[in-house]
Amino acid sequence: MSVVLHTASVDEGLRLWPAVNAEHIFGSAQEFAAYRDAAPWRLRVSDKGMASLLGAWRTHLGVLAMRGVWCAERHVPAICDDVFAVAAAHGFTQVLSPLMPVGRLGGFRRAGMQVFQRVVAIQGAPGLILPSAPPLDVVFRPAEPSDARALAELDARCFEPFWRYGAEELAVLLGSERGVVADAGAGELLGYTLATMRKGAATLGRLAVAPSGRRCGIGRALVADAATWAAARGALTLGLCTQEDNAASRALYAASGLREVEERYALAISDVEERP
Repeated sequence: MSVVLHTASVDEGLRLWPAVNAEHIFGSAQEFAAYRDAAPWRLRVSDKGMASLLGAWRTHLGVLAMRGVWCAERHVPAICDDVFAVAAAHGFTQVLSPLMPVGRLGGFRRAGMQVFQRVVAIQGAPGLILPSAPPLDVVFRPAEPSDARALAELDARCFEPFWRYGAEELAVLLGSERGVVADAGAGELLGYTLATMRKGAATLGRLAVAPSGRRCGIGRALVADAATWAAARGALTLGLCTQEDNAASRALYAASGLREVEERYALAISDVEERP
């Protein structure tokens, strides 16, 4: 069966919402609708019920990410063909797969994509996370939209370009997620977290500690702060992901009382220009 996808209509987007909601990509149907309406080309569907949800991975990179793919595994290469065509039409230079268990990336690899980032999923019960306080000269406070530029500069010191956020992206995230900054005063931010809560599950979507603030307890205190917040809201789990080769990050979470999931996850990527 051939696969032909097109930009979703409003009604097609509404019909897809239950599948999107199940993946916890958006916090509400209204948020999904606003995302779709802002750039309709990012939601692709077929008459047979297959779909892909697309979006820029980071604004400073020319990478188009598949935020979600809904189809039988045998149709993934055809979905990828459509995504690469969309990427070329909108000026992207690379296409990124969804984050998936390594064993489920076969369809993307058959589409010519290469695994390049392996990720560890980590989780635990918030109430069992070990308590920890920040150093006496560091105050944890809610992140403000005005912190976005300083946090983007911090991100650039903590992460390689593929993973870091820009100021505009952080401004959006700070408007929809729970943000906390480690403030040393005089405008010096030494770390921050972003967290969300959906259906009894909390996610620590970001933990960053400036190089100058490491090995003094800020990281563990930020994890403990997020866990306290999650437990107070009735979360049964606190989950996050980190790169498999990030030994320091994995050690921090283990010391905090979180445990790694045995199954490994990964992203796959390919250059648009390499497509026939």
